[in-house]
Amino acid sequence: MGAIDAFSKTITMMTSHRNLILLIMVFTLILAPISTYLIGNAPELSLNQTQTAQKQGNVIFEEHGSTFPDKDIGALKSYLPRLLLYALLVSLLMAAVQYAVIKGAHMATRGEEYSLRNLLSEGFRHLLQVFAVNLIFGIIAGLIILLPLMLIIIPVVAGALSGTGEVLLFGIFLILMVEFFVALFIMGLLSMTVPLYVVKGNIGAAFEAFGLAFRNIPSTLGFGALLIVGVLVISMIMAPFSMMAALISPGWLGMLISALLEAPFQALIYALLWIGGLEFYLELEKKKEEVDLLLDEFRF
Repeated sequence: MGAIDAFSKTITMMTSHRNLILLIMVFTLILAPISTYLIGNAPELSLNQTQTAQKQGNVIFEEHGSTFPDKDIGALKSYLPRLLLYALLVSLLMAAVQYAVIKGAHMATRGEEYSLRNLLSEGFRHLLQVFAVNLIFGIIAGLIILLPLMLIIIPVVAGALSGTGEVLLFGIFLILMVEFFVALFIMGLLSMTVPLYVVKGNIGAAFEAFGLAFRNIPSTLGFGALLIVGVLVISMIMAPFSMMAALISPGWLGMLISALLEAPFQALIYALLWIGGLEFYLELEKKKEEVDLLLDEFRF
């Protein structure tokens, strides 16, 4: 129930405080032309097939391979710095907005008035801290998600030793199922890290998300699933607009129009993830307080 209650409160907060979504949309619109300029023209890589043959006696040895043309490698080298620059710019800028939106939503849950200007000013003051939290937990999440995939070597070896493909397929299926639930859990866990920092005011508090998530595994899995479904629904609605822009005006102008049309939907996705994480954290804290109160009543 905690996941459903938190998700419903997230939707209510988003509809009743649309100015927070508007704040995000301003920055997604600002980033739209920047993304088109920096990463719009991604290089298309092609492969050169190579084949060599060598005859030794009556035996012919053939070597097959493929290489990237020098011009494609040069284009990729010039593109990667732009991609990294854009990723860093987005991460830093949206870290400030993330703090501002979560802070505003938290004040709204307590019935306090807020100013978008003050929220944004406070967000830029905490920009580096939010960036650090996102980076640290992004790395941790990546390692956790990679761990089950590394175990795929076990069914591969077992299948090779037994000589049966069924063992291999069953092992891979089992690991992918584990990976699915791990991804849901990580989604729910990560949503709480920045809200914990915003509410408690120190980076160390973000690590409390692990305790909350592991004490409430079913709720964390459920909320992670709800967030993923929400993101997918918004993305599905956004996709036709992007395709339409590309068809009407191919090239740089089409990419710019597509980026501008995507901006409001991206703002909704950010709002869902950020406000959702706050509401989920508050819901779990409320549940924890109720349990502690109940335990106190039974103490003698």
